Amino acid sequence: MNKSISCIAVLVLLTAACSEAPKEDIAASTSQVQTDVANPVPVGDSSQHSLDWAGSYEGVLPCASCEGIQTLMTLKADNSFVEETVYLGKDEKIFKLIGKVTWGEHGQKIILPDGTQYLVGENQLIRLDTQGNRITSQLAANYVLKKKP
Repeated sequence: MNKSISCIAVLVLLTAACSEAPKEDIAASTSQVQTDVANPVPVGDSSQHSLDWAGSYEGVLPCASCEGIQTLMTLKADNSFVEETVYLGKDEKIFKLIGKVTWGEHGQKIILPDGTQYLVGENQLIRLDTQGNRITSQLAANYVLKKKP
């Protein structure tokens, strides 16, 4: 009988000891969570910071008064650019625009000095309308410049 009482006493002590440890762990975990919430990790995911956007992009953009606008856009890591355009079926003269792009507020789009805007995506530039919105007409897929390898 003494063995039974001793075994029960040991089990009660072990159970009590085990139940105390998680409370401390929970308190430490709760404290850590509160600290993490108070100091959030900055996200910083934007096209400007997470994509390899520097390079040359090309394509033919839609044109109301010509067969299309052959466009070659070269972006450099220092935010400088050269945009070369040719109005197909017209004079075929090369128009060059050179300067520095500015990045939109959230680092997702670039804005040229003439106001032209492009959404920067993975290996592509998507021409935006004059208000900076994506074009949603039937021709929307034609407003994309693809990055050259």
